[in-house]
Amino acid sequence: MKLIKYIYIVMFFLSLTSCAQNKVTLYSKKHKIYPKINIPLSADKLLSNAADDFNKNFRALTGQYLTVERANSLNKNYNYVIIRVNPTQKDSYCLYKKGRNITIQGKTTQDLVYGINTFFKKYTSLTLNDIENTIQQKNTKSEIEIPNEFSSCSSPDFEYREPYFSSNFAPNFRGWNKTNYLELEWGIWGHNLKKILKGYPLHKSIYAKVGNKRIESQYCFTSDSLFKYVNKKVKAIYESDNALSKYMILPNDNNIVCTCSTCKAVGNTTEDAAPAVFTFLNKLAKNYKKLSFFTAAYITIKEIPKFRVASNVGLFYSTIDIQKGIPIENTKNLKKFEKEITNWRKYVNNVYIWDYAVNYDNYFDIYPSIKVNQQNLKLYKKLGVKGVFVHGSEYGYSTFQDLKSTLLAKLLWNTEVNIDEEINTYFHTKFSKKLANSLSNYYSFIDNSFFISKKELSIYSGIDKSIKKYLDPKVFFSFYDEFDLHTQTNKYDKDYLRIATALTFLKLEIMRDSGIGTYGFANLNNEQEIIVKNEAALLLDKLNAYSKSVSLKTYNERNYKIDDYINSWRRTIYRYHKRKHYFYKKPFEVLSKLDEDYTDISVLNNAAFGLKDYNTNWHISSLDDLILKINKKEIAESKKITFSFLQDTKHHIYYPSTIEILDKDLNVIKEHNLSLDSVLLNTKEVTIILPTEFDDEQLPEDFIIKINKRKIVGKNALACDEIIFN
Repeated sequence: MKLIKYIYIVMFFLSLTSCAQNKVTLYSKKHKIYPKINIPLSADKLLSNAADDFNKNFRALTGQYLTVERANSLNKNYNYVIIRVNPTQKDSYCLYKKGRNITIQGKTTQDLVYGINTFFKKYTSLTLNDIENTIQQKNTKSEIEIPNEFSSCSSPDFEYREPYFSSNFAPNFRGWNKTNYLELEWGIWGHNLKKILKGYPLHKSIYAKVGNKRIESQYCFTSDSLFKYVNKKVKAIYESDNALSKYMILPNDNNIVCTCSTCKAVGNTTEDAAPAVFTFLNKLAKNYKKLSFFTAAYITIKEIPKFRVASNVGLFYSTIDIQKGIPIENTKNLKKFEKEITNWRKYVNNVYIWDYAVNYDNYFDIYPSIKVNQQNLKLYKKLGVKGVFVHGSEYGYSTFQDLKSTLLAKLLWNTEVNIDEEINTYFHTKFSKKLANSLSNYYSFIDNSFFISKKELSIYSGIDKSIKKYLDPKVFFSFYDEFDLHTQTNKYDKDYLRIATALTFLKLEIMRDSGIGTYGFANLNNEQEIIVKNEAALLLDKLNAYSKSVSLKTYNERNYKIDDYINSWRRTIYRYHKRKHYFYKKPFEVLSKLDEDYTDISVLNNAAFGLKDYNTNWHISSLDDLILKINKKEIAESKKITFSFLQDTKHHIYYPSTIEILDKDLNVIKEHNLSLDSVLLNTKEVTIILPTEFDDEQLPEDFIIKINKRKIVGKNALACDEIIFN
């Protein structure tokens, strides 16, 4: 027995010795072990800057700077970190250690920086937080041990990688996460021809000709004048900054196509502007062979032209019409998508994907699409796509945007990373252990729920769709309470407070959508009165405090104000509190035609109120007026009807013109006219007193309410929220 015990002890110590032998000391303050950084004598400024980057990382980790030595040979008395660029190597960067020295080598200087950061990520405890907080850094390392030998190389799955969140705007983030940034590479981006043409004496011939008319909201891409000025601007931009090597030329964001004689001659049809646009790109590409020119397969860029295209012309393919929160491989769009990408790749050298990663109607909707993004990225890679631009919340804040940016960056480099592990690692480098556990458990849960759900969730969606897809109110409310316990200890942590702002907003949205009951903003008492919960007011106060502490002002693509949201909530719950609702969930019949996406009529009497976002709690009627048939006994105690309406002219939604109460023979009992209102975006309540015993006309047992749409040329819809008999 003693012999066995002795053998175990010996084996244990041998294993420790073996582990120790596999590690060597890179740096020791105690034993004065300091490596030197070596760059060649001929090193240019960019290579010298890369050596400085290594030094900055080293100082963030240890508090010490290393000596940078310019020499073509190494002193055998020292250990070195050798920094090199090798344009002929196969991989983007490589890390080597065999013997005393470490070599970090990149194909380009930018790749070298990625290699340097990877060295610190892989072989030390340095994090991005450490780099960004060097002034506050106190727990510096007095010793660093690294493996005795290592050899690893890496190349990205996509050559262009951009998660377009404000997190990615920071240089430290991009260097650490190996991402691109449009401001540093694109001389022209998006629908910006109007902007770059500003100041030039423009002739009418630059505009699209439809029939005999010039339409100034679109361009003629065979116009010599248009080419002259764009060509001139490209030259000026590139000469001002040679790093701006990519240029995007897009038609304006509408479906107008120029059909002048020259555009038709190159192949334009009434719906397809691709021939003229690619003719335009070819001319630019010929003039600037070192630059790249892109357009996008979007709206009027449809068919592949029949003529050859220059090698430095590329294409963005937008997934906006097929991005529904489900992997493309699991949708009916797969075959069409594969065919189009394959065909475009045969035509242009570079096909980039323009993808999406947030809910643009509500940046505070978590929209946890990471695993869906991963599956899509694997598909893009398989199809030979060379670059991916993931459109996030731009300059606005969206929930967990730093996490999304980080994970998307990792996926754009390597589509095979383990998402759950990365989520866990991310939160544990940012927050305390208990909070990190709570955040990582919840985020992994909803990301998996989102991934396995077959329900669609558009990138423009109301909270009701999010709840059906992944946002279980019971689970979320429990998580929110757990998260909220950490507020006091994180009251000065900006990242925490931004998340707290978003989650509080999200809880209010769930309550607003749920209306009455456990997860709603109110209860209904025995007297049919709406009793608003105290929690609603407390959450509004929290949202106000959190958002102001981190200067968050808006919550969606249209820059809706958080202050307006809070004030609208307060006004609504003030009106709703103790208001009787005799029509709550009572049966009624709709006699009018319903829009395909708005067949759920329960929103008209479920006590869930709408605000200025048309896709939450509003019933939209565009095909017909809204006509309801109601039985008098269901609302017998009522004295009046209160309606809620939305006007959102951007989405062609207008207040109604009239509200009529009719008998079953369509005779008018009562009529209320609404004057024309020029407001662009707002809500209003309209109240009609019901007929009393003293009125000439009385309510029959079955009566009709007809809400008439306003007569406006073009698209015209009506949005009605709650109909309250009180």
